[in-house]
Amino acid sequence: MEYGESLINGGVTYQHKCECCGCEKHNVQGAIQYAYLFLESLPFYPVGRSVTLECAECLHITKPQDLDSALYKQLLSSVFTIYHFVLKFFGLFLVCYLMFSWWQSEQEESRITENLVSYPQINDFMLLDFRKISKDMRPHEIYRIAKVVDITGNTVSLAFGNFFYKHESSFEDAIMSGQTRAYSYFGKNNHNFSIAQLATLLEREAIVRAARPEGNMLFGNYVINDTGYRMGSTYIPGERKYASGLAFEQATYIQEHNIKAFFKFEESANLGFALGQIRLAELYLAGEIIETDLSKALYWLEQASMQSYERAIKKYSIVCQQTKGCDVQAFYSRLIDAGVNLSVNERKGEVALSD
Repeated sequence: MEYGESLINGGVTYQHKCECCGCEKHNVQGAIQYAYLFLESLPFYPVGRSVTLECAECLHITKPQDLDSALYKQLLSSVFTIYHFVLKFFGLFLVCYLMFSWWQSEQEESRITENLVSYPQINDFMLLDFRKISKDMRPHEIYRIAKVVDITGNTVSLAFGNFFYKHESSFEDAIMSGQTRAYSYFGKNNHNFSIAQLATLLEREAIVRAARPEGNMLFGNYVINDTGYRMGSTYIPGERKYASGLAFEQATYIQEHNIKAFFKFEESANLGFALGQIRLAELYLAGEIIETDLSKALYWLEQASMQSYERAIKKYSIVCQQTKGCDVQAFYSRLIDAGVNLSVNERKGEVALSD
């Protein structure tokens, strides 16, 4: 910290007689002593102030200790107004404002992250501090981006990025540059967490930030390459009903659009369309449009699994492990008996379709 001094012209006073020439006219000069960092032109905070009088005739300087105490107090209050302090210590106010803005921004970012972790949605992004998750990390392997790829009941499936970053700012940079849209950016294996486990990671500061796209846009760039379902030229029973259900889900301007979507997905599922069966099961799990029914959710997931849909198989496994009396091994056996090429890694608890 360094110190400087700034002079202020305080006008003229006739309330003091010069001890040298007897003249009563004196020029008032104020001095502010201040501390500053790096730039003297941007004072940080005041450390002292004083007033001296200069005789208009003989230029004799009267120091503060030689002035009447009542007059000195009067001169201090008249010379050093709020205007002078605001003008002189603009740097201090600017620093305080910037610090307060930064604090406010951090609080808002923290609130958003907490809300997104508590109520996640598919395609949410999270920045993970992997030092809080794994001990076997290299010095520069600190941050890793994760993406919510599936939500089954209370279980959130995250895909971890294949890249590590040294700086927290890489979270925005990677999304802004379109790096996270690359096909090989995220790993193929999903990592399942309950909402409570995600909350624990947030408390441990393992989840540093979270962000949610708006209209497929995040930080000024697209987050996924294809956002719509396109029907093929070949007729598939139930596909048109499924596409209609998706359209109703997005048509928020239509009254009871979610209920209409549910019935479309139900029709699609009854016609044997696997994606319609999966979506119907997700609605039974969510319990927002229709009452939660795990048995119906498991039924429709099994129907889709019989058509070799790996997503349905993984969802069934997650729900089954949370449902009393459900035997996931028996489920795998039924799939294999039905001709589904299934491989199960019992050690890692992973299931995948065989080539």
